[in-house]
Amino acid sequence: MPSAMNAPLPAAGPDLSVLVPTYGRAETVLRLLERLDQQTLPHERFEVVVVDDGSPVPIALPAGRFRMRVTLLRQDNTGPGAARNRGVQACRAPWTLILNDDAVPAPDLLARHLARAATLPPQTALLGTFDFTPAALHSPFTQLLQATDLLFDFPNLRDGERHPWSFFWTCNLGLPTATLRANLFDAERFREAIVEDVELGYRLQQQGWGVLFDRSLVCLHDHVQQPARYFERMVRLGVNLARMAHKHGDPTLLYHFEKAAAEVAYDGALQLHCEAFHVVFTRALARLEALERDEPGRPLAAAAVPQLAKLVRQLGTVCCFRGMLLEREGHDPFAVLDGGIRTGELTSLVVVSYDALAKTQQCLAALRAAADPALPTEFVVVDNGSTDGSAEWLAAQPDVRLIRNADNAGAPRARNQGLAVARGRWLVCMDNDAVVTPGWLRRLLHHAQVDGRSGCVGPVSNRAAHGQQIPFAGGTDPEALRRFADGVHAQYERQGQPHNILTSFCLLFRREVLDAIGGFDERFSPWGWEDDDFTLRATLAGFRNRIARDVFVRHDHYERPEKAARHAELLLTNWRRFADKWAGGHDVPYADSAAVEARMRARGDLPSLHVPLPAATQSALALA
Repeated sequence: MPSAMNAPLPAAGPDLSVLVPTYGRAETVLRLLERLDQQTLPHERFEVVVVDDGSPVPIALPAGRFRMRVTLLRQDNTGPGAARNRGVQACRAPWTLILNDDAVPAPDLLARHLARAATLPPQTALLGTFDFTPAALHSPFTQLLQATDLLFDFPNLRDGERHPWSFFWTCNLGLPTATLRANLFDAERFREAIVEDVELGYRLQQQGWGVLFDRSLVCLHDHVQQPARYFERMVRLGVNLARMAHKHGDPTLLYHFEKAAAEVAYDGALQLHCEAFHVVFTRALARLEALERDEPGRPLAAAAVPQLAKLVRQLGTVCCFRGMLLEREGHDPFAVLDGGIRTGELTSLVVVSYDALAKTQQCLAALRAAADPALPTEFVVVDNGSTDGSAEWLAAQPDVRLIRNADNAGAPRARNQGLAVARGRWLVCMDNDAVVTPGWLRRLLHHAQVDGRSGCVGPVSNRAAHGQQIPFAGGTDPEALRRFADGVHAQYERQGQPHNILTSFCLLFRREVLDAIGGFDERFSPWGWEDDDFTLRATLAGFRNRIARDVFVRHDHYERPEKAARHAELLLTNWRRFADKWAGGHDVPYADSAAVEARMRARGDLPSLHVPLPAATQSALALA
C-alpha cells in the first residue's frame, strides 16, 4: 500500500525514529503528531513513522502542517505487531521509540530518551512512564487501574533498574532499530494489541536483553478504560498467553497473575472457576459500572482501593481463564452461562428393555410428559428378548424405534445396538426403570454444553453409585416427583461435580465421546461395571465427566429379592473383570472403584479431578 512523507530528511539522517501504529483513530494520532512537533529535540534529529493498520477511513496527513518529518505507511488490517514490523523497515535512525497512538508525551520526552539511551549498557531496552491523563482519571475505574498493577505494573517498577521480559511494553519503549529489524513481532500468531509485545520481550530475554525503567521519561495515556472492556481484554489476554505458552513450550507463561498461578492448576480448575464465578462476575460488573456511571470525577476512597483491586483481580483472572479455554478448546463457558444452551440439536434416548413392561411404560410416559419442543428427541428402545409382552407393546408405539433381540443379549450389547442406529448429536443411555421429570434434559444439556470438553454427565438419584445418590423423601407419583426434582434444581442450580466414573441408569454424553472410545465393553455382559468402564475410558480420552447436582432422576428399586441377588452375583463376577482390566489384578477391595482410580493415578494413567476452589478464591466470591 502507498506511503506519504512530510518534510525532507536531513542528509545525515535522524538520531531517533518514533514508530506509531494506529487503527481507526485519526483524530487521536493527529493530536499525538502535534505534540511530537512541539518537542524540545530539534526537528532534524528525529522522524516519525506512522503505520495505518487498515483503518476503515484511511488516515490522512494535512499537507505542510508539521515541521518534523513524518512518514505515513498504509497496510491491510493485520494488527499492531505487523504494523510495527512494516514501520521499522522505514525507520532511518539507530534508535527507535515505540509509542501508542493515544500517548501524550512530555515536551522533552524525545530528548530525554536519546540522552538516556546513550548511557545504557548493552542489550537494554528503555521504558518510560505511561500514567493516565488527568482527564482520563475522572473515571473511577481508570483511577483503580492507575493505582494498582491491574493493567500496567508501573507502581511497582523500580526506577533505574533492569526488569524482565514481562515489562516489555510498547507504549513508551525504546531500543536499537537494528534489534527490532532482526527480531520482529510475531504478527501471525498475535494480531491483537496484547501479548504481542511481551512475547518479543521474552524472545529478546533469551538473548540476554532486559528492560530498564526510567521514571523521568514522562508520557501519559489519554484513554479511559471501562470495566466491561477491561474484562473483554482479559479474555483476549488468556487467549494470547495460551498461544505464547504453546509456541515456547512453557506452561508457566499461562499465568498472568502470580497469585492465580499459585492457586490454580492449569489442567485442573479453569472450567470450574469460570462456572463458579459467573453469577459473581455479572453482579460485580454491574457494581463497577454503577460506580463508573454515578461517581465520575470523584476520587476513589483510599480504603476502597484494596478491596476493589482484589475483586477485579479475581474476576480478571477468571476472564483470563476463559480466554485460555477459548484458545485451547474453542469454547467460552460464559457463552452458555449468559445465553443458554443450544437448542434444536437432536438427542437420542437409548433405552434397554427386558421383561418389565410396566416400568418401560412408566419410563416412556415420563419422557413424553417431559418433552421440550425446543429439544428434539428420538426414542430408540432395544428389547432383550422379553416374554411379558414388552416387545409387542413397543412395536405398536409410533414414536419408538424398536430393535428386537430374540434373547437377552445383555445390557452392554443392547446399548451398543441402540447407539449404532442413534442419529442424535447428544446421546442418552437409560434403564427402563428410570423416571424423569420436566426440565431434566435441558438441565443435563446445560452441564454438557457449558464445558467444551464435557464427556459423560449423570444426574443425582435415589439409587445410584459414585456419589450420585442423594436422600429422597418424595413420593412416586408424577407431581410429587416433579416437586422434588424442582427443589433439587433450585438448591443446586448449575452446580456440577467432576467425577471420573459414573453410573448409566441415566447417562448423557456427546457423540464425540462415542466416536473417540467406542461403545460399551461387551466383556461386561450381561450387566455390571460396563458403565464404570465406559465413563472411565471417556476420562482417559481427555473428556471431563461430571455429576449434575441440580438434576434428579428417580431410579426404581428392584421389586423381587431374587433379581437383586442375581444382580449382586453379576456385579461380583464383573468386578473381577473390571479390576483385572484397570488395576492389573483384583486384589483391591470388592466394588471399590475409588481404589482402582487411586492405583491408576499412582501409575500416572489417570488425571486428577478438578481441584476445589481455593480459600482465597472463596473469599473473593464473598467480596462481590
